[in-house]
Amino acid sequence: MAAKWDNDSLLSAAQDGFTDWEDGSDGLTPDEGLEQEFAQERLAKLENELEQAEKPIDYDAELETEEEEAAPTSEKRLKREMRAEALRRLEDAARTEADFLIVVGEWDRLDRNRERRERDHEALRGNVPLEYMAVSDPKIVPLWMNDPAFRQLCSGNVLDILFDCPYEMHQLTADAFISRMIEELSEDHKEVLYFLFLRLYSTARLAALRGQSDRNIRKLRTTIQKKLQRKMYDHLCGKRDGNRALTLREQWFMQEYAALLKKQGKGARIRRENRTPPRKKKAALDDNKDG
Repeated sequence: MAAKWDNDSLLSAAQDGFTDWEDGSDGLTPDEGLEQEFAQERLAKLENELEQAEKPIDYDAELETEEEEAAPTSEKRLKREMRAEALRRLEDAARTEADFLIVVGEWDRLDRNRERRERDHEALRGNVPLEYMAVSDPKIVPLWMNDPAFRQLCSGNVLDILFDCPYEMHQLTADAFISRMIEELSEDHKEVLYFLFLRLYSTARLAALRGQSDRNIRKLRTTIQKKLQRKMYDHLCGKRDGNRALTLREQWFMQEYAALLKKQGKGARIRRENRTPPRKKKAALDDNKDG
């Protein structure tokens, strides 16, 4: 299709096709809302393909070879350090509003470059579920072909499937610290973490699978939680001391863990959230009956 149409005609045709959905954004039903989000995802994917076709970037040229990495200095490394030092001096020398606008513009340019790299290497998705538009009771296509994993495989998004394994699950996150923290776990801890927290197995089911007792599995789960939470707390403390911003979830974790650390010491552990609603007391039920 790219050979028959030019980029402008492709983009304008896609935008014309999605105009009706974008204009009718008020009072949408759930199905119409998913259709609109799905259309926006396809439009974003098309724009990304057009951008790559018009302005291709050779990312391998920016990476250092093995010889350059082993060398004390390299031309590419010096260029990166020079750009970082120039930006730092530009920030320190800023005094007027115009100077600060230049600094902001430079940071915006770096953000645009970073987002471009992410778009080129990641298949970004919005809030549209993978099972969207799947047939619940198919007559021709088998039911297993409507599975989200199979649909994702057919669309070419195979990373989640390739890394759906206890020994490769650290590749499922883009956070370098979390990925390294999980990768450094022992094989036993990786298996327990994978089946209990990703596959959502019960401790009894995992105990039968591993040929162990339920008590042993629960003890391993507690050990893993303590180990990971302690590492995460130390990492966030260093992040905070370095004046780096923390998300609300990270701030909540630090507050909760710090309070438990004072009470329990090294055995501090934030337990998993219990999502089951609390049981009503018998007295409250009797009052409701009397009323």
